[in-house]
Amino acid sequence: MRSLLRQSPSAFAAPFVVGALAVAVFAVWSARDAGFGPTSLYPGALFVLALAVVAVLAYGRVQVSRPALVAIIFLGAFAGWCGLSIAWASDQGIAWDGANRTFVYFLVYALFAALPWRRESIPVLLCGFSVAVLVIGIVDLARAAGDPTPFFVKGRFSAPAGYPNAACALYLLAFWPLAFVAGRREVPALMRGGLLAGATALAELALIPQSRGSLFAVPVAVVVYFLVVPGRLRAAIGLAAVAVTVLLARGPLLDLFQRVRVDQDPSGAIHSVLTTIAISAVAVFVVWTIVAVVDRRIELDRRVVRAANLAALGLVVAALVVGAVVVATSDPGPGERLGNSWRSFKAGYPTQSAGTHFALGLGSNRYDFWRVALLEFRGHPLDGVGVDNFAEGYILDRRSHEEPLYPHSLELGVLAQTGIVGALLFAGFVLAAGFAIVRGAGSRSDLAGGAARAGVVAALYVGVHGSGDWLWEFPALAAPSLAWLGLAASRPPAAALRAARLPRFVPVALSVGAVALATSFVFPWVAELDARRALGVWEQHPRRAFADLDRARKLNPLSTRADILAGAIAGRVNDLPRMRLAFSRALARAPRLWYAHFELGLAEAALGHRALALRELRRAAALNPSEDVITEVTRQVARGRPVDRGRIDRLFSERVRSRVGP
Repeated sequence: MRSLLRQSPSAFAAPFVVGALAVAVFAVWSARDAGFGPTSLYPGALFVLALAVVAVLAYGRVQVSRPALVAIIFLGAFAGWCGLSIAWASDQGIAWDGANRTFVYFLVYALFAALPWRRESIPVLLCGFSVAVLVIGIVDLARAAGDPTPFFVKGRFSAPAGYPNAACALYLLAFWPLAFVAGRREVPALMRGGLLAGATALAELALIPQSRGSLFAVPVAVVVYFLVVPGRLRAAIGLAAVAVTVLLARGPLLDLFQRVRVDQDPSGAIHSVLTTIAISAVAVFVVWTIVAVVDRRIELDRRVVRAANLAALGLVVAALVVGAVVVATSDPGPGERLGNSWRSFKAGYPTQSAGTHFALGLGSNRYDFWRVALLEFRGHPLDGVGVDNFAEGYILDRRSHEEPLYPHSLELGVLAQTGIVGALLFAGFVLAAGFAIVRGAGSRSDLAGGAARAGVVAALYVGVHGSGDWLWEFPALAAPSLAWLGLAASRPPAAALRAARLPRFVPVALSVGAVALATSFVFPWVAELDARRALGVWEQHPRRAFADLDRARKLNPLSTRADILAGAIAGRVNDLPRMRLAFSRALARAPRLWYAHFELGLAEAALGHRALALRELRRAAALNPSEDVITEVTRQVARGRPVDRGRIDRLFSERVRSRVGP
């Protein structure tokens, strides 16, 4: 095989298979809660790891530009620093999952940046993922007509991610490559019509979740899109066609929010949206196919094309200038408008009235999330509090009633959780990755190079949107974004053929590292499988559930999940000694878990140990001073009154079911 690779660059078609399999993993993640849960993340992580090992061993040589190599080193160092942060994290189990997820992202970027992709495979990989996301979104929306509960959160379409803002970002991540390739005359006319129809459907799907963050991220992505993609006039016409179609179809798409919130049976409204998307897609397909047929028959002088592209860029700049002038001269003025927006942003959530979710303006609890993140950074400036360890700090210092797991900002999350060291490493990766794109596949203006740039715009969109949301934690968003950055930074097969073969110790070292990573992925994955099995059988077979949770605790000794679940189940079956033991074990692993202190206090109270119960309840109150339930239970225990644990369990369960990010 290696002799064949030396003889012909065409033999390097094999990387397409690796890329296609990786894209298939991204698609599976997309369909399964965007890869957020451990049972979705870890099987895909192991598969990506296997792909990376096979690629290195099969090719034996890689040729990356110096900036791409620097980017790989920086991202690998950042992942390693996240792994080290487990040592000082308060909740080490959560930190382990966060570090593993970052290592997966490192593998994805390194794989796509290092392999010698044939240029014709680049648009196929990008558009293949986009089509998969489109199919998943349409299928989920159709399934929601039967029972909207699993697919909507407070009237907002949340499938397939389970979180409306992440669902919107997923559809828009998939939008840009389809929109660009549909505008290229090298593509057959029927395919161009189908691709732009798919892009239109994705844009309409992205509107249904009504993500306010997209209103800020999309304009930034549009401007960058026109700045970086070749053939700006074609790109502008394609985007204009999509924009006009979505504008005409907006009525049923926006009305769905209120219909799902109010109607007892919103299936009719969902069917109306599906019909609207279908009609829009067919109309765009017909019109754009005709445009593509005419386009192939018209030959324009290069100077005319160049002038048209410059004119398109000039129109974009002029539109931005006009928009800025309108904002500056309108009443109220920009200063007053900014002041009102800032006050709205700090005020928290306004009351949702009839209309759309967009009508809420800037109100949310993000200001409070970011305030606490900065407090965490100030307290741990060098090393941070540990990857993904935000929830405990926020519970302690919050001014809202939300309990977010993440600070809703990629930049502040990196800063607060990994400190200055992690922030510098991540910033180094971003800068080096940008320079690598200038030197890599995205530097050319042909179809492949333009598609690679469109993929970069898609990744940029996710990054901008993720600056005000928790999107980094969804592998179906972060992994393709990093893959497209790596793809745009990759070198052609000819460069790889000229590269020196890797020293013998490098594959050996990589194999050892792969075994270590595989071990790190397998144990928390299998532990989570045991925990979920226990959740499924505890009502009929509590002993079997406890056995599963004991095994999960041993497989993942850093996590408190198995002990928390064992304690909760023991409380439900009234096994108080086991309940006390389980929550005590959880606190031995993570002493700042207010919920474990609270439940341990309930167990001690039920066992008649009032002094011990009050001690645990006071510790819970100190860690979560805004929780009224703790105050209520403490008062009851102090007075010697029995506590209704069943009512408290129901209260917390309802709170978890109704929780949604802004």
